[in-house]
Amino acid sequence: MKKTVTKLKANVRVFIIALIFMMITQIIMGVVLISMSNKQLREQINARMLDTANAAASQIDGDAVKRLTEEDMQSAGYNKTLITLRLFQQNIKLDYIYLVKIDEGDKFSFLIDPDTERPGQYGEPIKTTDAMINAANGRADADKEAYRDEWGRFYSAYSPVWDSNGDVAALVGVDFNADKYDEELNQHKAVVVIISMIATTIIIGVVIVMHTFALEGEKAAYRKELDETLKREKVQEQELGSVRQLAYTDPLTGVKSKRAYLEAIERLDREISAGSSAGFGVIVFDLNGLKNINDTLGHEEGDRYIQAGSALICDIFSHSPVFRIGGDEFVVLLEGKDYESGEKLLSEFNKKIEENLHSGKVVVSTGLDEFDPRFDISFSAVFERADKKMYERKCYLKTIAV
Repeated sequence: MKKTVTKLKANVRVFIIALIFMMITQIIMGVVLISMSNKQLREQINARMLDTANAAASQIDGDAVKRLTEEDMQSAGYNKTLITLRLFQQNIKLDYIYLVKIDEGDKFSFLIDPDTERPGQYGEPIKTTDAMINAANGRADADKEAYRDEWGRFYSAYSPVWDSNGDVAALVGVDFNADKYDEELNQHKAVVVIISMIATTIIIGVVIVMHTFALEGEKAAYRKELDETLKREKVQEQELGSVRQLAYTDPLTGVKSKRAYLEAIERLDREISAGSSAGFGVIVFDLNGLKNINDTLGHEEGDRYIQAGSALICDIFSHSPVFRIGGDEFVVLLEGKDYESGEKLLSEFNKKIEENLHSGKVVVSTGLDEFDPRFDISFSAVFERADKKMYERKCYLKTIAV
């Protein structure tokens, strides 16, 4: 009898220890899932805001907004930018999007606010944040902490708007309501807590009845949550993919944008610093006579001239990335197959241009140079040599055009 009682007490102790262990495990898993959910949600919001800000910035004419003053608030340039911002606000899930004016001394103010209820007025100061300063220096960034102003409490992201000289003309700001974020996070926490409680109850019942199938309920709940999370991530990735495509594509020509060009330069500089560059060439292109066409025939005709030049570049250099880096400037990076036959392709291109000189078609000046590992310590050294050759070619074309 005593042995039986002892055995029963031992079984009770084992059951209690197993139960406590399972409850502690559930609590730890709940804490881990909540932490992962919080981090994942914050990263998704940052990515959504940055991609939206980058896409909007790529659609805005930096030269036009740089010239805007308070007297231009109803001009064609102002209305075009206002419509662009309003389209983003209406078609992408966000709270606010607006154009920021860069003032002196790390100060910022509203330039254009498409909000229809309480728009920020031209010149109205905006609270300065680290992300705003980074964007003004040319690097898109998102705030790490929420801030509060008269419109509410927000997480924000900012992206630079470039002008044709490669300077930051203004910033696109995107706001996400921090209270909505907290609400969504609390919903995630509630789901995790409920799932953990259900799993714990199932485990207790199963242990009492038998010591098998202890984790099946928990696994099923976890798999369901994981499947739902993966489905949400897939939908969000599809949404973000279309926004990224806008940010890295020049809207007029369809070639790669200046943002894509800057990322390519960063990659090549890293390879040069690491001594792992396989070699590359740079061709600088400049469209002759674009300013005269814009001044005499109008900007629509100038846009068609840019598109014709871009099409000719893409036709000849079909295996290399083509970037539009300014109003009339393009760059081709020669890597792989086109790098080996760069001189031949350029000769074919220049021959076509010389034929165009007397036919009224697009004329493009070019300059090619290649990376030399013995002397070059950065991409800019190769670019500068190619740019110099392009100007020499431009002078030559003027002499034979007479």
